[in-house]
Amino acid sequence: MNNIFSFYVFFILLATSLISHAFTFNTAFGDGLFMEHLVASLGDRQANLLIKMSPPVVTTDLIQKQSQKPEILFRLYDSKTNQTFKEVTYYITIEKNGKQLMSNWFYDPNGDLTIQMQPRNTSQITVAGDLDPILNAYTSQGSGPVVASGPIFLEGGLYNFIVRIVTVDFVKTILPDDEQPVFDGGLSIGSYHNESLDVRGTAVPVEILSYYDKINDIAYDSSSNAISFDMPFDYDMSRLNDTDNNVYIHQEVFVPRPSVLSSSGGYTGFVNGIDVTNNLVVDGSNETKDVVHFMLNKPIILQIANQYNQTSASAASAASAASAASAASAADNSSSTSIMNFSLIPSETGSKSTETPMDHTAMMMPPQ
Repeated sequence: MNNIFSFYVFFILLATSLISHAFTFNTAFGDGLFMEHLVASLGDRQANLLIKMSPPVVTTDLIQKQSQKPEILFRLYDSKTNQTFKEVTYYITIEKNGKQLMSNWFYDPNGDLTIQMQPRNTSQITVAGDLDPILNAYTSQGSGPVVASGPIFLEGGLYNFIVRIVTVDFVKTILPDDEQPVFDGGLSIGSYHNESLDVRGTAVPVEILSYYDKINDIAYDSSSNAISFDMPFDYDMSRLNDTDNNVYIHQEVFVPRPSVLSSSGGYTGFVNGIDVTNNLVVDGSNETKDVVHFMLNKPIILQIANQYNQTSASAASAASAASAASAASAADNSSSTSIMNFSLIPSETGSKSTETPMDHTAMMMPPQ
């Protein structure tokens, strides 16, 4: 009876808390890797949240062919002592492209919560685990993790994890509303694409892995000798300039060897016409293909976004001067979410391939 009463009191207080102060306090942001370290305040303490995916490289191709079941670790710890907080209740929401995929309560007495993701082509995500008798939140099943199965990670790109901390230290004590930290992080799933390109009358198979969002319009331009492709991107400068947003874009282009596209021994790269050759890393340790990595860290992304916004503003201004109708049309097309274009060109003076195997786990993190 006492447990039932405690649960109802907890539920009522928690619901009230969410309705009146939903996701507004002490928020930390991130923008897509296989691991995020997010920082927020927890009363008079500073709390770090580690969100880490294992294995670090998860792709739609491996999920389909090898039935990957990645595990996501959530660890809340004191940034000064590196000690994990105990008795932690997490309210976790997972979104992709603004669409909510899952939202549920989780609890771990030791603070380290692991959720195994089982991608399945079903209508919704279901959660399996033991239910804590007081919190009615999912916790680990004996020695096994909580399992979330359903339509998750079936599409490549960025998945947002919004994590609200409701209890710490004492399982029956809910944190005051203004002390409940909210962490907003992202994990990236590689979106696999392959295309046979007609290069000077020869069919050349090219593969691309995008770790930020789904790519489109893979093509070969004979006039510039370039492989090109597009990706949706949000150019909102307030989002990109946020000091807590460690935005990072990682794309991999697999070019077969030998082929007319790999014969030059090097590559130059462009994003929206900006030369990013210095941000290319070419892994040539595979005898059958070069793997060209676009590794765009925050400074180069800000440069690309600034140019995009300046160009869009100039176009809107010109349209406004031309006619009110054109101005309205330009306004409709001035959304911060648009397209980012990538071009890869074989070049003897570009980034050269390495002959030693590269650490692909390290490649998933922003260059320091």
